[in-house]
Amino acid sequence: MNTFDLSRQPLKGVFFTALSLPLAPGLWFLFHDAFGLDYGSSSLVITICFSYFWQIGWSFGGWPASRLTSNRWLRGAINWVLLMGLVWLTIGLWHWYYDEPFQATNIGLWGQTAILAGVISLFFFGNRLLLPEELADRQPLAGSVNLIWALFFLPLALLLLPTLGGTPGLYIPWIWFPITLVAMAYFGGWPFAELGQPRAGIAYMGAVFAGTVAFLAILHLAGTDFFVAGTGAEKAAIFGATWTNVGFVYAWLFNQWPLGDLPQPLKGVAGTLGTLAVTGVVYAVLIGAFATSDLAGVVFAEFALMWALVSFAGIGLANAFEWGYEEDPGGAGIGLGRALERGSRVEKEGAPAGVPAG
Repeated sequence: MNTFDLSRQPLKGVFFTALSLPLAPGLWFLFHDAFGLDYGSSSLVITICFSYFWQIGWSFGGWPASRLTSNRWLRGAINWVLLMGLVWLTIGLWHWYYDEPFQATNIGLWGQTAILAGVISLFFFGNRLLLPEELADRQPLAGSVNLIWALFFLPLALLLLPTLGGTPGLYIPWIWFPITLVAMAYFGGWPFAELGQPRAGIAYMGAVFAGTVAFLAILHLAGTDFFVAGTGAEKAAIFGATWTNVGFVYAWLFNQWPLGDLPQPLKGVAGTLGTLAVTGVVYAVLIGAFATSDLAGVVFAEFALMWALVSFAGIGLANAFEWGYEEDPGGAGIGLGRALERGSRVEKEGAPAGVPAG
């Protein structure tokens, strides 16, 4: 075995985490210093980046750069530049249409709704909500259908139409995303993967909704509330972003190493408790180290790190997540035989595409 094989753990996780860390301050300089955006506006830009990641990255599966090259790094760089160009174009369109700065519009709510729509279609339903299985990988058809759904239809239904009627758009606190990682990554879809699609996707939605409501209640009792302005909301954002970042490192860069070969539900419980414990420590350090007036900067720093991690881990970009994952769904480099056996079993039972075996 090659000692320096970057597709195997834990080298892969260490390497890509270390690679992500310098990009975060680079994004800080780009948005905050070069473009002169404040912390809130810079965080909005990261939100729009994620709304396009689920489309240009995941939904299109690396297309169109995959038509030009099979090199992971070059394909990722091309798609990353394309994605950032679309973010810039979108911000410009919102500014032009509303004739005011983009941060004064509902672009943030639009971006959050687009992220939710992408996750529902691609993560919960394994790209089988809108497409039959035989067309799920046909590009650009598959990507275009998901793009229309995520960027236009669902935001129009949940945000723009209510706004035109004089009522506020539906806001869903994004603590739902780390809850999604619990269901779809740490538990690997267990036990709902056995249902097959679309039943499994509906069950995932129900589980994440219940988990989100429960966690919102916990955060409210702790004085960190997404529905209030000021310090409470900033603390809630820091906790949610920290848990998401810890989850990306653990599940997407380290492929749940060294727990990847544990059976379910033990692996899911261990991953959930482990990421929560790390999150709690990091959160306590951040809240204790920075004054209340600096919390908005902490939120943006968390978002910048989040986008840096996904820039390397994301499917369709550098795709560190799947590097080695295809051969070893249990953890990209550990327990190859057992992982392949589990992967074969789950495939026969109809696990949704993109959900780790285990």
